[in-house]
Amino acid sequence: MKIIVLALFVLTFFSCNSPSEKERISVNLEDLIIDTLYLKKDTLTKNLGADFRYYATDSGAFLFTFIQHRLLQYSYPEGKLVHQHTFETEGPDGIGSFISGHYIDHEYLYLLSQGKELIRTNYQGKVLNRWPHPAVDPLRKYANYSSMGFNKLQKSGDELYFVDIPYVIMDGFEAYNKWGVVFNTVTQQFSHFNFYYPNNILDFKGDDRLGLFSHVYLPQYKSHLIGFAISDSLVKVQNGEQKRIPAGTVENLYFKKGTTQSKGEFTVFLPNYESSKYGALDYVVQAEKVLRWVRIKGPSEDNKALERHKLLILNPDLIVEAELEFDTDKWGSYGFNTPDGYALPFYQESTDDIVAFVIVDFGAINKVRK
Repeated sequence: MKIIVLALFVLTFFSCNSPSEKERISVNLEDLIIDTLYLKKDTLTKNLGADFRYYATDSGAFLFTFIQHRLLQYSYPEGKLVHQHTFETEGPDGIGSFISGHYIDHEYLYLLSQGKELIRTNYQGKVLNRWPHPAVDPLRKYANYSSMGFNKLQKSGDELYFVDIPYVIMDGFEAYNKWGVVFNTVTQQFSHFNFYYPNNILDFKGDDRLGLFSHVYLPQYKSHLIGFAISDSLVKVQNGEQKRIPAGTVENLYFKKGTTQSKGEFTVFLPNYESSKYGALDYVVQAEKVLRWVRIKGPSEDNKALERHKLLILNPDLIVEAELEFDTDKWGSYGFNTPDGYALPFYQESTDDIVAFVIVDFGAINKVRK
């Protein structure tokens, strides 16, 4: 009898203390939309992307982006293209033909160029500084400093942050931890913020999708948050220590490893698009929320309608407070901050001439819960 009572107690304890979907707020994304932003494209621009920086100046409020070697400046919230500058690829002010990431602050641009150097320029395209990327540990073999996989370059105070994202996972990477780079713009010195991949990362060698991670800097904690494609947990890096934080969906996920195929001297990566996958991670400044996108299930070869995505919303204490269905045919899975809310690409209102973004107030979640 005591054994039965104890078993019931244990069952009740874990059912009450495990992450419960009942505590998560149910809300529709549409109920959080407060406005729509329209940005006009010019004849040279096919895709504006969603990597914008907002700045208020003495002459007005503006959104800036860097795309196709051009710095574009839009009035906010009118969305008019008020200024642009095309950067040179060669010569004394050449930034190279391949830019893998950028950060625009109130005075300078920081560019990751050719996989070799970090460049600082002014808005007029004048190259002010060039710094070779930090040396790579032999265990890493090569570096891929990039904003791919939803990893914006970020800056806080004098420090610029960017990451090294491997194309695919290789043996030895489970013991490597120098994936994050810090550049002090005053001392002009490089350092690292370190973190390890989950222990099971080697199960996904040869998959060029499930080895990715997404990184965001949290100013209120002065810490870095990393989300891996294959892990429910997030990693919080603060003061040199790594801590895992539960941040998964309540749904069952199935990570399905892709395959590779040799074609002559090349290896072709064939990911399994039916696989579940955690994707973009971002921080909403206005509401102090963390956003985490997840593909619950990918499309099958016969039925694209099987594909489902969700958006997880973490409160300032880094607890998942809500998760909502996310239609990737309607919304883009990444956005940017404005003083009015978080801007998400709105595909259904975008045209060849205009790109639309919905402004979402994630701080209103508790007001519009079902």
